[in-house]
Amino acid sequence: MRATRADMLSRDLYAILGVSADASDEEIEAVYRHLSRRYHPGINPGDAGAALAFERIESAYRVLGDPESRAEYDVDAQSGPGRPPEGSTGSGISVEAAEGEGGSFRHLFSDLRDHAERANPRRGEDLHARLTVPLLQAERGRRTAIEVRRLIRCQNCNGLGRLPGRRSSPCSRCQGTGQETFRKGALSVTCKCADCAGEGLQYGSACPQCHGSGLNSSTQAVPVQTPAGVADGQVMRLPGLGHHGPQGGPPGDLLITCQVQSHPEFERHGPNLHCTVKVSAAEAVLGARIPVLVPTGANQTLRIPPGTRNGQVLRLRGRGLPMSGGRQGDLVVTVELWVPELVDEDAKALIREFGERTGTPPRPHSEHDTVKS
Repeated sequence: MRATRADMLSRDLYAILGVSADASDEEIEAVYRHLSRRYHPGINPGDAGAALAFERIESAYRVLGDPESRAEYDVDAQSGPGRPPEGSTGSGISVEAAEGEGGSFRHLFSDLRDHAERANPRRGEDLHARLTVPLLQAERGRRTAIEVRRLIRCQNCNGLGRLPGRRSSPCSRCQGTGQETFRKGALSVTCKCADCAGEGLQYGSACPQCHGSGLNSSTQAVPVQTPAGVADGQVMRLPGLGHHGPQGGPPGDLLITCQVQSHPEFERHGPNLHCTVKVSAAEAVLGARIPVLVPTGANQTLRIPPGTRNGQVLRLRGRGLPMSGGRQGDLVVTVELWVPELVDEDAKALIREFGERTGTPPRPHSEHDTVKS
């Protein structure tokens, strides 16, 4: 459908879409699709402000979206045909000035969006909490509970902030007019008041329990199932367990940051646990069986093979962290050779004899030996 000449000359169509006069056809198409989706009556049922904005957007695109109509409009605009006199254009929007109209549209759309958010129940804010997970339970996961303090819908007024009744008072926002007017530069848009739904009156009385907010603070224990293999700093999202929205709006989400607790004996590497054990020189040379602490809190026998060296790594299969599916990680043990202080001359003599028999006699030294470079 071709736009009429009156449509083309009655307003700054580029400003309505918020684009410059030299915008490309692709840019105009993209902006139009974005704005038409935002202010479509099907998405904003009963919102007069959005309906008016949608009407203006459609009217502008009928001209600028057609190359022939756009060219004709540009020529007429350059010849300065003028604008209609100040006042209503029949759509509830007043054109008062030509300067800065593009910025006025952007600000107006922002106000209309805020109005739509007030007219419709808003989603509550997300709630953030921390959960400490013991190291030995991190890999398998566990079921626990976390205590949070959240805003919930007032049960006394069902989240509306007012108690039902015949008593009425003028709406504090629109002063009883039932309308809200937004004026930005060249535009003036009047919409139904979002607080009183256009009636101009607020019925009943303010709820004494929530003081008209529709929300009360409550401390609750929320059950939490930590996932298997949870990592330090991992965030879990529990939908609908955040703060409730005002005026009966839906709740936000609960975001839990997991903090995996360290352990004095073990270091976690995925499902495996690492630790260090000290063995004596005799145990390292001859071999031994020594007790080692495992995640269950009990002691497990670890075999030290004869000739074990310092720093050698041994592994106890299936003694690490429990995993999902019934499997279990390993306990990885690093051997640290423990050397005692020798103060007994007989012990020193035995060590020298051991060195001589194994072909590793101690090297001679004295307190006056120096290292030469």
